[in-house]
Amino acid sequence: MGHEQAMNEAFARIFQVHGPYGRFQIEPAKHLLAGRNVILQAPTGSGKTKAALFPYLFARVDGLDLPQKLLYCVPMRVLARSFYEDLKNNTTHAEFDARLQTGEQQDDRKLEGDITFATIDQVLSSFLNIPYSLSLRQGNVNAGTVVSSYLVFDEFHLLDPGSTLPTALEMLRMLKGVTPFVLMTATFSREMLDRLASLLDAEVVTASNDELQRIPTQKDKVRWFHRIDAPLTAEAVLQDHSTRSIAICNTVERAQDLFEELRAQADSGTQVILIHSRFLREHRRKKEDAVRRFFSKDGDKGGSIILVATQVIEVGLDITCQVMHTEVAPASTILQRAGRCARFEGEKGDVYIYQVPLNRKDEPNYAPYLGEQATLSGKTWEALLLFAGENIDFVAEQRLVNQVHAETDGRMLDGLEQARYAHRQEINRAIGQQEMGLARDLIRNDDSVTVLVHPSPSVIENPHDLEGFSLFFGTLHGQFKEWKEASLPNEEIPWLLKYPQEQDGWEGEDRAIHYDWIEVIKHQEIKRSAIHVVNPRLVRYDSEMGFRFARGGGFQSPFQRGQVEKARREWQRGYRRESYQEHVQKMLAVYRDRLSREIAYAANRLEQQMDLPAGSLERAVRLTIALHDVGKMDLRWQGWAHEWQKRIGAPVSEDYMLAHTDYNSDDPRHRSVEAEMPSSRPPHAAEGAVAVFRVLHQLLGTPGQDDPRFKLMKAIFTAIARHHSPRADSYRGFTLHQAAGKALAQVLAGLDASGQANKVLVTSKRPQPITSLMVQPDARDELLAYFLIVRALRLADQGAAVNE
Repeated sequence: MGHEQAMNEAFARIFQVHGPYGRFQIEPAKHLLAGRNVILQAPTGSGKTKAALFPYLFARVDGLDLPQKLLYCVPMRVLARSFYEDLKNNTTHAEFDARLQTGEQQDDRKLEGDITFATIDQVLSSFLNIPYSLSLRQGNVNAGTVVSSYLVFDEFHLLDPGSTLPTALEMLRMLKGVTPFVLMTATFSREMLDRLASLLDAEVVTASNDELQRIPTQKDKVRWFHRIDAPLTAEAVLQDHSTRSIAICNTVERAQDLFEELRAQADSGTQVILIHSRFLREHRRKKEDAVRRFFSKDGDKGGSIILVATQVIEVGLDITCQVMHTEVAPASTILQRAGRCARFEGEKGDVYIYQVPLNRKDEPNYAPYLGEQATLSGKTWEALLLFAGENIDFVAEQRLVNQVHAETDGRMLDGLEQARYAHRQEINRAIGQQEMGLARDLIRNDDSVTVLVHPSPSVIENPHDLEGFSLFFGTLHGQFKEWKEASLPNEEIPWLLKYPQEQDGWEGEDRAIHYDWIEVIKHQEIKRSAIHVVNPRLVRYDSEMGFRFARGGGFQSPFQRGQVEKARREWQRGYRRESYQEHVQKMLAVYRDRLSREIAYAANRLEQQMDLPAGSLERAVRLTIALHDVGKMDLRWQGWAHEWQKRIGAPVSEDYMLAHTDYNSDDPRHRSVEAEMPSSRPPHAAEGAVAVFRVLHQLLGTPGQDDPRFKLMKAIFTAIARHHSPRADSYRGFTLHQAAGKALAQVLAGLDASGQANKVLVTSKRPQPITSLMVQPDARDELLAYFLIVRALRLADQGAAVNE
């Protein structure tokens, strides 16, 4: 059987479909399995998702060489949810652990599933060590997943060119040769395709003209465009309405206004549905289900329905309508929206594009499209004159995109190259210093923030576990300024916004993180956090309109109390006493059983790039696990731990090197002792790294600074120093217990490591900075090795510490 035939049969088997299949659906797998990355362009609804999933599923089923994890990145959460549900509903793929990770639904905060569908902000923030899904203390846990996964970036053209796109491109450049990836789009200009392929050394795969004719969504359908030089109104929607109409506004506020106007003016037989990003999950899902029921290909065709929406339906919902009304936006976005009109074979539809309202300067208010995106919106408006009344098929779509975007894309990519150094420096700052304020510049220019509604933020124990509303940063920023102009806060409303700040506390995975809630006084402070709590007196909410700013509403999210209790229960863990040696053995078992396969592909590729012997990173992880808690054998740390055991009535012998104490947050005695202990546990992570520096040097063969093994040693050293805090760059003085050498020798013997390495253990050291020994973000190979090692270390530590 030929290779081509084998792949076609595998495609049919995996997706339970019958051929023929487009070359563009099979070709990416060939390139990826040969070690080449891919940029795929094909029309909306042509099967790009299957083309992206196929290499991973094919490799996993047939045991071929690709990563064990797939990270599927999309620009909008509705798209992530749609792909996730499609895969979960396909029983053929039931053996894969598929999960969803968005700001709305955080099912995989540590990115541990086989297949994770995630929004781009979740992925980029994870790589930058400022994850939106985790506390900053756990900021370096997820970057290793990005390195070790097969990455798919869908709807890549929707990434913000001022922030998200350059960060994603720089990340992919850093990962090139280690991490396989596919970029997918329906509406890139030819200029963008060719330039990206050159920048990323990627293969371009497109659908041929013959393939286009065979794609069902491109057959025998007609879609006309009409340019309307007036704002979108309820009267315009009702004038052209038959049975199924969709109206899309660029902002939530305008969508809410249009919805109210339509409800007031439509006849009693017409149902009006509003959907946007500011609904509680339960209400939003009901709306999405209703939209699918009434607007899908095989849905309920009875009655009269008008859907009012924002960008949330641009991607991910396989729906159609007879008439679409949309405010003007960049051409690529207009085409995404138009893909929801006359979507299927044999359908006919009309798309009406309206000018946006004017701003205070009497200029078109293109928000949320700002800067270059606003310019593109203006160019789209002018270009639409040439396409008015024309049937817009895929060929015409490409003409429109090239006319509007080609020059801007070339200029934008030139600008990205010129600004690349400065942008990379900001990326380095985010990774090295965890500056949340950089998120807006690096992840999304008008980045979203999560807003919780609660009268007493101090009772929220873990804000990351609560459901909130996603707002653009600029929306919250502008609203805060309006509140200030209205002389708020005042006696009636004593505070407006508060954000969580992690309390400085002891190191360890066995205690909950506690937060202080800081009041926002100046609008510039909003950027300090991706999560804010708003005073309930300033907002309103109902299941029809969703969240909105309105004085006197007194709204408190009905789910909050239950979620707070859920968060509290999740942190009420129990831990058992264990020695240093026992803890290491448990961690090695967790790594062997759950984590080693996750990093194997990336480790092999990185070893080749670093000119290291095969298996070097595997050995590095095992050494890191063995050595990471040596700092706990400091006299002060052991003194604290032994005192704890004594006070709870479970003392241990003096030479027993504790790695964990007994702890049960439900035990009144433990809670009492926790409050009475004279001090918190001393730090140990960076201290341990310094203690084992010479041990590492000896175990790795005493490499010189130009030796690739020295780079690996720095990655191990940094992982140990930062296995509780990604910003650690110094240590306190320490003096190791006299039993430390013996305990370390026992652990190293179990790894078949040198039995004499413990002899060079640094047993005492005064405080000093260790920055020169740490991996720096601009050292690409060292950084990627550190990301892989520290993820394996921290997940093994957490997995071994929890008392199941």
